[in-house]
Amino acid sequence: MTQNSLSKAAVVERADQLDFPSSVVEFFQGYLGQPVGGFPEPLRTKIIRNKPRIDGRPGASLAPLDFKKIKAELRSKFGKHITDADVTSHVMYPKVKELTTECVGHESKPRCPQVFEEYQGFLQKYGDLR
Repeated sequence: MTQNSLSKAAVVERADQLDFPSSVVEFFQGYLGQPVGGFPEPLRTKIIRNKPRIDGRPGASLAPLDFKKIKAELRSKFGKHITDADVTSHVMYPKVKELTTECVGHESKPRCPQVFEEYQGFLQKYGDLR
């Protein structure tokens, strides 16, 4: 909005034509829960377009997870060093966890140097959160 010098009215009016980041779309879908008073319409409908919407608590409709099975799958793919914390990270952030796990010990893989550079920047800014 700011980057493109759009007013609030322009965003609401053109929301069905604008390219929003996935984080914004997922927020309006309801993946992070519901704001007090609900989402503003027609903005929500314009932003999510034909994507599914979640009304109510996001986790209420999820099927139970078999953590032991997921851990076994991750260990067969990445090795025996996978911990329960790794499984939890994978369940919540599968793309991020898979990429970082894939790169550990394999820094020469094509996309891994960028992953480690970003990770080092995170560590410098926030420290090790373990």
